[in-house]
Amino acid sequence: MKEFVSRSLNPKNFARGTLFFILCTIVGLYLSFLRSDTANIGIVLRSMNEKFLLLAVLCMFCDWLSGGARLYIFVRRMSPHVTFLHGLRANLATLCIGGITPFQTGGLGHLYIFNRAGVPFSGIVTTGVISFIGTLTFLMLSTGYVVQRAPDFLPKAITLVSQYSLLMFAFTLFVFLLLLIKPETILLPLTRIQLPERRGFRLAANILDRLILTLENVIVEHKAFTRMFVTEHKLVCLLSFVFTMGIYTSRFVGGYVIVRALGGDAPFWHVIAVQVIISFVTLFAPSPGASGISEFLIAILMKPLLHSGALGLYALITRFFTTYCAVAVGGIVLMTQLTKDLRNREMKENEEIEE
Repeated sequence: MKEFVSRSLNPKNFARGTLFFILCTIVGLYLSFLRSDTANIGIVLRSMNEKFLLLAVLCMFCDWLSGGARLYIFVRRMSPHVTFLHGLRANLATLCIGGITPFQTGGLGHLYIFNRAGVPFSGIVTTGVISFIGTLTFLMLSTGYVVQRAPDFLPKAITLVSQYSLLMFAFTLFVFLLLLIKPETILLPLTRIQLPERRGFRLAANILDRLILTLENVIVEHKAFTRMFVTEHKLVCLLSFVFTMGIYTSRFVGGYVIVRALGGDAPFWHVIAVQVIISFVTLFAPSPGASGISEFLIAILMKPLLHSGALGLYALITRFFTTYCAVAVGGIVLMTQLTKDLRNREMKENEEIEE
């Protein structure tokens, strides 16, 4: 399993995902600027309020720190030597991997960073499962409230999409609760695979047996860590949800702050409602980091709340603080660790050759 994580995070895959992310982002920004009055962009830029942009930077850092703290409070119970800096680096790595992979599957990021810091692999899995359950729960509750209130300025199609997404979220939440409570269920499909006892299938059979054995070991340890957190550290689980609220509250408030920076005067709760819908609908978007989809959706939903000349800029600045910066900084964290590990591996190989 550890080998799979290392192979998945090789520089070639990283570069491929980054390129795809950039291409999708360019398309999304192009579409969002098409919905803007580009003739007035210069006026909007000159009239921007720098103080509100500084507040947006502060919201971005609050997002990162909350994410790092959410991971740190779990891993410090398993590995006391781990510092908050490890949690922050793991969170940034997760945001980066989530940004350059389809459906924002960023879990490999914190798996890699924490594993290199000596945290048990199965414990990191437990941390990711509990944290993601908190994310799903918070977004379901907040979006359910927004959809129920259904502000008049929101397109009816969006509320319908949100209702459909609620069903998808409920299903995903059920799956992750199953992984938390009954993780051995994922072995059932694998154990029922019957490969022919022929020469050409021996390799596949050996790989399958090794996979099942590895998963069995991870599941046993994962259940032990789950029991530990649920029975002995309930406060940690509750605090994790509080930090999840901190992550998304920082992003939602940051969205409003950017409206003010662009000279907008939209009602605070209307902007928050839009940010909730965007976060909810795009969480499982098929493009890397929801790139392309998010930019275009932001321009559509913010149209009733912002003057047309600022729509494209709003999409660009919002994504810059919520995604682009995290992908860039997280990429530096990952590449630094990957380079360090590659150098250490080469040194070990050279020592073995000399011996």
